[in-house]
Amino acid sequence: MLLEKIVHQARRRPDEIAIVDDQRSVSFGHLILASQMMAGFVDRAMPGTDRVGLLIPQSAGFAVAFLGARWTGRTVVPLNYLLKVDELLLIARAADLKYVVTIGYFKELAQGLERAGVRVLFMEQMAFKALWPRVKARVWQRRLPERRPDDVATILYTSGTSAVPKGVMLTNANLDSNAADAIEHARFNDQMTFLGVLPMFHTLGLMACFLVPLSLGCKVVYQARFNPAAVLEAIKKHHVEVLIAVPTMYALLANCKSASRESLASVRYAISGGEPLPLALVQKFRDQFGIPLLEGFGLTETSPIVSLSTPWACKPGYVGRPIPHQQLRIVSDNGVDLPANQDGELWVKGPNVMRGYYHDPEATAAVLTPDGWFKTGDIARIDEEGFLAITGRKKEMIIMAGEKIAPGEIEEVIRKHPAVLLVAVIAAKDPQRGEVPVAFVQLEPGLAQPPTAQDIRVFVRSRLAPYKTPRDVYFVDDMPRSPTGKILKRALVIPTAAPINQTATESP
Repeated sequence: MLLEKIVHQARRRPDEIAIVDDQRSVSFGHLILASQMMAGFVDRAMPGTDRVGLLIPQSAGFAVAFLGARWTGRTVVPLNYLLKVDELLLIARAADLKYVVTIGYFKELAQGLERAGVRVLFMEQMAFKALWPRVKARVWQRRLPERRPDDVATILYTSGTSAVPKGVMLTNANLDSNAADAIEHARFNDQMTFLGVLPMFHTLGLMACFLVPLSLGCKVVYQARFNPAAVLEAIKKHHVEVLIAVPTMYALLANCKSASRESLASVRYAISGGEPLPLALVQKFRDQFGIPLLEGFGLTETSPIVSLSTPWACKPGYVGRPIPHQQLRIVSDNGVDLPANQDGELWVKGPNVMRGYYHDPEATAAVLTPDGWFKTGDIARIDEEGFLAITGRKKEMIIMAGEKIAPGEIEEVIRKHPAVLLVAVIAAKDPQRGEVPVAFVQLEPGLAQPPTAQDIRVFVRSRLAPYKTPRDVYFVDDMPRSPTGKILKRALVIPTAAPINQTATESP
């Protein structure tokens, strides 16, 4: 399993660098000794619990805390440090957390948790510097625990478009299989350097920027905060070959003043996930840097990776082919399998599919079939070559006078408008037609002559069926976004009245 693989790498290459973060470089040997020390700390300080919360950014500290807690057999619950105290407490109570490990930077959040009865332990209380003599002597004393494949390794709380986060239980086998299958599919090797800018409370960050590189024996460079200029500098300094980020981050890199064609010269894999990748950004990135953006797809419930584009198998508009051991179905509303190139709900089955939602059997039963298929809620199609395309969300599907409209289709068209930076399409109630699409648009900054709402509607009408044209277009200064970069559609509020030139309300 993954912990054993990381220990194996430490025994094989104890003096080689495993992690570089904003404060230090840590060898594989030091990483394992520090994790053993953390395991002892957890055992002494956290009696009577089988779960540990982590409030730590992507760093060597997170790696040590995660591995140390797993060494004791406890389930790890990574917490979103961008939340407010009340939001954190909601998750802490849902996860039955009694203890949280954090760092001094989050003292204010920690005090809020403590006032609610959660005991908080700071990593600064541990004297990691004392480990250096033992690293040189390679003194590793703590045995690996006996663990079963079906034991829950982590509980990750979703931060997507649903109002109430769900605790996704991922087992040792889920994580181990997804890491191994992703490595095989992408042909990663142990000489590569990864750059980690995604938070570890996000499943893509945890898997692709932590478990995959360290189990393979790669060096990973962490940055606790995303800064485009700093990312470009780190890529050049450390000869980063694998870059994993969300589309918003890639857009910021492309717009960074210090960016040049040489900035990403070492990068072999620029992998995008977390939200739809605009085709215009794919083209812009290729033109500017000479490398393709490789879109993948996954969900927290699938550990997360389901499919991934690779340099040798990549089609614009598709999220790659499935990684090994994935079974995919495209299913109609009646539960009938659909042929190639037809849209339906995507179902996934494989060793990476979660055990279920923590303390929520009803929600689990709603998405997991008795024979193990996970109903993703995503509308997708598979072409004749086996490439997967995600075309929308089933829950977001707009039904207008009996016609089904996928918001993602409209969003993709509006993104092609040269003045548009971000877009989100949602359903609005309509007394005659049930629902109609409306669009929220964030424009590129500094436009000399910004488009009107009618300009956007005409742009859509010229490219899609007239009934898919948004009834209204609302311009916003900034899209509401989750900590992982997703647009929070539930936070978009349709105004009762809008300023002149902000909407166009005639029927399409």
